Amino acid sequence: MATVRSSTENQMAMTLVPADNRSWIGLFNDGRFYWSDGSSVLFENWDNGYNPIGSMTVVCGVTSIDNSGKFNFFSCETKLPFVCYSIYSPKKQVVKMILETKDSVDLNDPVLKANILKKLQDRLEEHRVTGVTLKWKEHPGGEVFRKEKNLKKTDL
Repeated sequence: MATVRSSTENQMAMTLVPADNRSWIGLFNDGRFYWSDGSSVLFENWDNGYNPIGSMTVVCGVTSIDNSGKFNFFSCETKLPFVCYSIYSPKKQVVKMILETKDSVDLNDPVLKANILKKLQDRLEEHRVTGVTLKWKEHPGGEVFRKEKNLKKTDL
C-alpha cells in the first residue's frame, strides 16, 4: 500500500480515493507508527477527530477526500478500498564533487570509491533522506575521478 512521505504524495494519493469514501493507505500503529514498507512516519497529516489509538492493539491508517486527506485510524478489519504504489520513472540527478587529496591517494581505487559511497549514503540516512540510490558516473576509460590541473582553492 502507499507510503505518503510529503504533502505532494498525499495530494497524489487523494486523486485515487473514491469520492465520498475513505481509503486505506499503508499506515500502521501497533505501538509505533510505521508504513507498510517498514519506513518511519516522517510526514504527518493527522485528523484531530476521533482516532482509536490506544483502544485497539493494532490500527491501520485511512485517508479521505471528505477531511482533506487527513490521516485517521480504523480497525484493520474494516473493508475499504486502498491506495497502492504507482510505478514511476525515478528522478536522476548528477552531482559533481571536487575532492582535495594528497597526490599519493588513488580516488579510483574500488575499495575507496565504495567507502566514499557508503559514507555519503550514511549521511543521507542520518538526515532521513530515503529512497536514494547513489552510484558513480564513470568517464570513458573507467575512471570516476580525474585530476584537475591548475585548480585554485578559490575555485572550490
